[in-house]
Amino acid sequence: MTGRSIVIALCGAALFAAPARSAWAGETHEFWPELQFHKWFNERESRAIFMMSHNRDRDSNSTYQAEVGLTFEHHFKDWFWGRLGYRHGNSTDGGPFQENRLLAEQIFRMPLGFGFSADFRTREDFRWLNTGFSARLRERIQVQRDVTIGDYLFTPYASAEVYFDTQYNQMSRYRLIVGVTLPIYEHFSVEPYLVRQVDNAGSFTITNAIGLTLITSF
Repeated sequence: MTGRSIVIALCGAALFAAPARSAWAGETHEFWPELQFHKWFNERESRAIFMMSHNRDRDSNSTYQAEVGLTFEHHFKDWFWGRLGYRHGNSTDGGPFQENRLLAEQIFRMPLGFGFSADFRTREDFRWLNTGFSARLRERIQVQRDVTIGDYLFTPYASAEVYFDTQYNQMSRYRLIVGVTLPIYEHFSVEPYLVRQVDNAGSFTITNAIGLTLITSF
């Protein structure tokens, strides 16, 4: 199988996976498409990332939330970089949800041997919601490894993340992701991934999501 065939097969699986019905109340199935535009500066030490996304319920086939944002990233060392950004989110189905969010990230990379590396990311979210202000602390570990088949290189990864939310004063969310970054051409790549997310603050909800991020980078 060629590299391009791998891209087509995985993207097709992400886009056209048949929606499964919830096994029990509180479990949802969603699709998270996202577009990202990356512009590099300073010999690829810094970049600006513009994103837009929406969340779609696969059971009802309806979009309920959208988000846009701009983030600036700078690589201080090969093993450490940081981000500052802004996101705006709102409901698209007539609901009251609205959010303006400032975020900061600090990412440390550690080699693990045998070609594997681990990224330790801390993110601080400062959120102005329609219900008031709150902050979230998010800790994530992601393990990845570059893989080459013939002359095609791609990067599978897996991550685990926990959220602490001042709105509830507790660990409010746990998220597991497995995915892969697939270059298409020189400036384009796609990233299909699967998500298992548990929200245990407010109402208990399990979300099973298929994500697909399209990335343009210059």
